[in-house]
Amino acid sequence: IRSSLAQAEIDVEVARMLSYRVAWMQSAGLPFSHEASVTKLYTYELAQQIARTGMAMLRLYGQVEGASKWAPLKGKVERVYLNTVASTIGGGTSEIQRNTIAGRGLGMGKAT
Repeated sequence: IRSSLAQAEIDVEVARMLSYRVAWMQSAGLPFSHEASVTKLYTYELAQQIARTGMAMLRLYGQVEGASKWAPLKGKVERVYLNTVASTIGGGTSEIQRNTIAGRGLGMGKAT
C-alpha cells in the first residue's frame, strides 16, 4: 500500500505538469489537440488507479454503499471508484483518446 501511495503521489505531480503544459499552450495561442488528449487520458486513468488503491486498502468494506453504517468514509471510496470507471467510458473513451494521440500526435493514420 505504501508503495502504491508513493507512486500515486508521483503520478499526480505528472498529471499536474501535463495540465499546466496544456494551459500554457492555450494561453500562448498554440495548438494543443493531442496534448489535451494525453492529459485527459492520463488523468482519467490515474483517477481510476487511485480509486482502485483506495478499494484495495478498504478491502471488502470499500464496496459498501454510503447509506450503510459499515461504509468507511460514508461510501465515498465506492462512489469515486464507480465514477472513475464510468469516466473512462463516458467522457470520451480512452480508446478514442489513444486514437487521437496516435493520429494527431504521432502521425499514425487518420485522427478522429
